[in-house]
Amino acid sequence: MIYNSYQIAEIIGVNVSTIKRWTDLGKLKCDITVGGHRKFYLNHITEFIKSDPRYSTNLNLNYLVGKNKSLIESIDNFDSSSLITYCYKYLVQGNTEKFLSLNNSLMLKGYHIYSIFDDILLPVLEKIGDEWKKGNLTISEEHLATEIIRKFLSNLNFNYVAKNSSYNAFCFTLIDDKHDLALFMGESILNENKKIKTFNLGASLPVEDFITLSKKTLPDIIFISIIYINEIKLINKQINLLCDYFSDKEKTKIFLRGGGANMLELKNNNYELVLSFKDFQSTIDNFFK
Repeated sequence: MIYNSYQIAEIIGVNVSTIKRWTDLGKLKCDITVGGHRKFYLNHITEFIKSDPRYSTNLNLNYLVGKNKSLIESIDNFDSSSLITYCYKYLVQGNTEKFLSLNNSLMLKGYHIYSIFDDILLPVLEKIGDEWKKGNLTISEEHLATEIIRKFLSNLNFNYVAKNSSYNAFCFTLIDDKHDLALFMGESILNENKKIKTFNLGASLPVEDFITLSKKTLPDIIFISIIYINEIKLINKQINLLCDYFSDKEKTKIFLRGGGANMLELKNNNYELVLSFKDFQSTIDNFFK
């Protein structure tokens, strides 16, 4: 979602003149349109609030999510069970605006991004998958929900440019695996570390192609999401090829995430399983300070 100066002033609880002054001073970042209007993306606001957390406690949640007392209490208390219910409802209804507003509110309240992933979005995705298998959701409804989540995740990474980065990270899925939502999540976690420049290469990438690329740009971090496996022998071969190639490159860390990763039979152990995004962020912060 894109906000203007008046909306940001309403959300944070200050005058519009204050917003304009902050942007002129560079305290609050924004994009300027050709017509000279200020436009704010989620990362602009969250970065500002992180620099001055007192504003997260006075957010006007009524403006963001409407006068829903139960929802506001759930956001204030990070009631994951209730938030999962709200997110699921908005997704199956195709209510993009309400879903984005809810999750944007969580970001602006200063909750860790890994908590939003681990405690809300991943359980919601699991619930969507279960309901689809039971026949309670159509394929169209499942696809619609996925696209709305993808829009939120894309917004997290939109317009993000790492400055003074020291490390390169690459995210992708393997052949025949088109489940790319975890890639956006991994990208968002990596973007939390200002020293890392992240490249999301997308879904269904042959390892041989990535190895060719790595000869030009040596990766410090490789994040692979493994959700769907069509041919287990092929995927075992692909991951073993990757691990073998980077076995003598000590600076390269390989991370595997997803249910499919537990099905692999790997000969080389120079990789780490990502059990949660909280653990992933902790590991990244420890390795790449």
